[in-house]
Amino acid sequence: MPGGSLPSSSEPAVVGLPSSPGQRSETYLVLLRHGRTELNRQRLLQGSSDLPLDDLGRRQAAEAGNYVRRHWEIDKVVCSPRRRARETVALAGFGEDVAIEDRLAEMDYGRLEGTPVPVASGELFDAWSADPAYAPAGGESLASLYERSVRAAEDLLAASPNQTVLVCSHANPIKAIVSWALGGTASGILRMYLRQASVSVVAQVPPAVVLLGFNERTEVP
Repeated sequence: MPGGSLPSSSEPAVVGLPSSPGQRSETYLVLLRHGRTELNRQRLLQGSSDLPLDDLGRRQAAEAGNYVRRHWEIDKVVCSPRRRARETVALAGFGEDVAIEDRLAEMDYGRLEGTPVPVASGELFDAWSADPAYAPAGGESLASLYERSVRAAEDLLAASPNQTVLVCSHANPIKAIVSWALGGTASGILRMYLRQASVSVVAQVPPAVVLLGFNERTEVP
C-alpha cells in the first residue's frame, strides 16, 4: 500500500506509560544510528554503499556505547547487515551475539547513490512528497523502505516481550519506525533529521507503541 499507513492492527494508540518506574511491562527498541563514514563526511548520499566508519565515526560509536549503557540494560542486539552499522555495534561494545536483520539496511538510492546530499535530497523530497511509491532508477521507494522497516520493528517487538533491544541501523529505517510509532506514514520520514550515532527509543506498552526519545546526542560535542 504505497505511502499509506499499515493495516489498522499495526497502528499505535496513544496511551501513557505505567506510573511505577519499577514495572517491566514494556518492550523497548533503542534505535542507534551508525557513526560517520567518508561518504557522510563528504555529504554524499549513502545507501547500499558498504563503507567502514572513519576516525570520527569510530569515536562516535564508542561514545554511543557508553551512552547506551548509562541509560539502558540491553537484552539483545539486532543490526543492519551494512558494515558501518556492524562496526558501530562492535565499537560500542555490543559485538557479541548480534542478530543481523536485512530489513534494517539503509535504502538503495540507485542512480543517486554517491551524489551530493543537498542536490539529491531536494530531488527526492519533491518526488516522494508527490508520490512515496516513486523509486529512482535502480533504487527503492520511500513506501517500500517504510513497510520493510516497520515490519522488522513489529517482529522485534513481538519476539522480545519485556526486553530492551538495541537496534543499530540507518537514518531512514529509524525515521520510518519513529513515524510509525507516532501514527504517521512513509511521508513522515521526510520531516525528520537524525544525527550520526544518535539514539531514538520506541516502546511497546501493550497494545500501544509510543515514542520515548528522538535524536538523542550520544557523542561528546
